Amino acid sequence: MNTDPALTAWPWAQPAWERTLASLGALHHGLLITGPPGIAKREFALALSQTLLCADPASGRGACGRCRNCKLFNAATHPDFHVLTTEREWRDGRLRLTAEYCNRYQDISAREKRANPGQVISVDQVRLLIERFHAHAHTALRRIALLMPADRMNINAANALLKLLEEPPPHSVLILVSAVPGYLPATIRSRCFQIKIPPPDLDTARAWLRGQMPEAPPEARAEAEKALSSSGPADVLQMHADGFLLHQARLLRDTARLANGQADALELAAQWIRHDFLRVLDFLHRLSGDLIKYACGVGGQAPLELRSRPLSTGKMFALYEQIGWYRKIAREPLNEQLAMEELLLALRDALAARH
Repeated sequence: MNTDPALTAWPWAQPAWERTLASLGALHHGLLITGPPGIAKREFALALSQTLLCADPASGRGACGRCRNCKLFNAATHPDFHVLTTEREWRDGRLRLTAEYCNRYQDISAREKRANPGQVISVDQVRLLIERFHAHAHTALRRIALLMPADRMNINAANALLKLLEEPPPHSVLILVSAVPGYLPATIRSRCFQIKIPPPDLDTARAWLRGQMPEAPPEARAEAEKALSSSGPADVLQMHADGFLLHQARLLRDTARLANGQADALELAAQWIRHDFLRVLDFLHRLSGDLIKYACGVGGQAPLELRSRPLSTGKMFALYEQIGWYRKIAREPLNEQLAMEELLLALRDALAARH
C-alpha cells in the first residue's frame, strides 16, 4: 500500500512533528523514533528524512515538495538517502518509497530465491552503509540513513553501527525506528536522541480508521474497529489492505475451537505457519495479553468467543513471555513448526482451567 508521508494524515503524530521541526537546525546526528506499533513511526521518519534533504523546507510544515531534492526523493532516486531494512519489511511494509530505496542494500537475486523473507538487518548492509556514508553528499547538504526496524539488527550489525554513531561523517543524520527500543543495545540508545510518538486515544483511532475505509463493507469495518483494541490504526489499515484482518478473525475462531477441544493443536500449528510467522506471533501476543488483562479485571478486551472460558492466569503469563521470546529470536534461524506447536499446546492448556 502506498502511503503519502505527509504527517497531516496522522493527527496524533502532529505535536511530535511540530516539536521536531522547531529544533530542525540543532538536531542530533543520531535519532531514535519510538512508540507502539502501528502509529506511523515509519511515515514520520520518511517525512523527516525528506525535510532534512529539502533545499527549501517550509516553516512549520516540512519539505517543500517542489525542489530538485524533493523530486529525487519522491522518485526513490535521491543519492543521499539510504535505507536499511529487512527483507520482510521490504515485502510487507506500508511504504513504497522505503521498499524501493532498500533495494540498494539487499541482494535482490538471493531475496527472490527465498521462500521466506529474511528478518534481519545484516552486518554487510551496515558496512556498505558506512562505506557509502563517508563519501561526499551528491545533491543535498546532508546525508540521511534510515534503519527500520532498527531492533532487527543482529549483534554484529549493531556493533558496526555503533562505530558510525560514535564518529559520524559531517552533515550526516542516522534515523532509527523501533517499536521495541529495549531490544537495541544500550550503547546505541545512549547515543541517540529519542523522539517518542504517542498512540492515539481509541476515539481518535476509530474516527481516523473510518475515514480511511469509506468503501469497506460493514463486516470489514467492524473487524477493523475490534482490532484497534490491540493494534495501532496504521497496522489495522494495513491488515485490512492485505487481507490479514479477516484471516485474524479465522485465527480467533480456531483458538475458540482449540479451547473447546474441537481442534488439534498440532494440526492447527501446521496450518498457521503457512501464513506470515511474525504476524501470527503478534496475533498470539496481543491475544494472550488481552486475556490476561481481562482475567485480572484491568480492562483487557477479551474476544467474545473466549470470555466464558476458564483461564489459568499463571499459564497465560508464561505463554505471553514465551511468545515475546520467540518474537525476539525470530530474526535468527528457527523451526517455526515446532515453535508454533509449543505455543498452541501452551495456549490450549492455559485456557483449560482457572488457577
